[in-house]
Amino acid sequence: MKIAYAGTLPPHPGGSAILGGALLSGLARRGHEVAAIAPITAAALEQGDALAHASFDVTRYLIPDFESAPNNPASDDFRALEKRSVASRLGPLLETMRADLVIAGRETFASHVPALARDHGVPCVVLAQGGTTWGLLAGAYPSNLARTLLDGLGQADRVIAVARHLADRLRELQLERVDVVPNAVDPQKFTPAPPDPALMRSLGIPSGRVVVSHVSNLKDIKRPLDIAHSAVQTLGRDPRLVYVIVGDGPCRSEMEAECKRAGIFEHFRFVGWVPHDEVSRHLNLADIVLMPSEVEALALVYLETQACGRVLIASDIAAAREVVNDGVTGILHNVGDSSALAEATLRAAADPGLRAAIGARARSFAAARPFDTALAEYEAIFAAVTQQRATLIAR
Repeated sequence: MKIAYAGTLPPHPGGSAILGGALLSGLARRGHEVAAIAPITAAALEQGDALAHASFDVTRYLIPDFESAPNNPASDDFRALEKRSVASRLGPLLETMRADLVIAGRETFASHVPALARDHGVPCVVLAQGGTTWGLLAGAYPSNLARTLLDGLGQADRVIAVARHLADRLRELQLERVDVVPNAVDPQKFTPAPPDPALMRSLGIPSGRVVVSHVSNLKDIKRPLDIAHSAVQTLGRDPRLVYVIVGDGPCRSEMEAECKRAGIFEHFRFVGWVPHDEVSRHLNLADIVLMPSEVEALALVYLETQACGRVLIASDIAAAREVVNDGVTGILHNVGDSSALAEATLRAAADPGLRAAIGARARSFAAARPFDTALAEYEAIFAAVTQQRATLIAR
């Protein structure tokens, strides 16, 4: 199959880029011809394109900054730039490669990609990653832009949600052609390992400490400030705790300021954004991983933490309930309740046996549905979509 993709790819920060990269690499590995169009910033390009030697073709277009919070609309100028950039590249690509299928990498691209695909007589699927859907449901998008996005999603031959609960929300938006391929993880890449002594030293973490980590793009809906507020409570009762914050984003400076104000900054290590290939090394540094998000589709960090055999403490939201059996494969706490988050952290920190038992069960759960299974499900949907279009043309 010949597949064209328009959407985010690494080094864009966020799950949509990680999934897009993994999906396209997997499709290329299975013998499909894959070509992608993806944004990148000038600063990121100066560091060297992370996909310069990918197993599929990538055409880049420049954007001023990465859009990592699609739950809120980007500026008019940004959206116009992205539409022009994609349109000027996707049309010629479809004609040159004679694509069988177009993939739009997240909901924001539905405003223009399905229409471009239709104009070239090529079926299109949209990967629904969640952020934009939450924004639409919350009324964060102005009515005209919301209508444009919903019309685009409706034009797609299929919308593929990364979680079951997300598919239900898409159907609430009157979308009918919705399939589900739950996010998955590579259990060979994310596997239990001892903490890396060199990484421990580089972060100034003495032996005997309990490491509590968080990995995200530090935007509001991840609720990273809940971690700082909970740490004020935990550190007074268990000073062994060291918090490692992996990632970057709009809430980082506020989180650092809160830690300084509370006098706990010395217990925190702010690592910044790391390449996805480095995430497993940081997760295996942790004893506990906190994800107090207000909303998620199905966070890759949930699954990556579980695959590494670490204890995931997540807010009790629909996404977490798809992968966490409370007390069995992780621990849930009420969203927005920093005291409950503190108590769950202290409970896990005080009991190595509990951490080992939950970690082992979590590893078994995550490893039972590897990414290759998800890849095969994507392939089956793509084949069905192209066959359906071919049947309609034949009539």
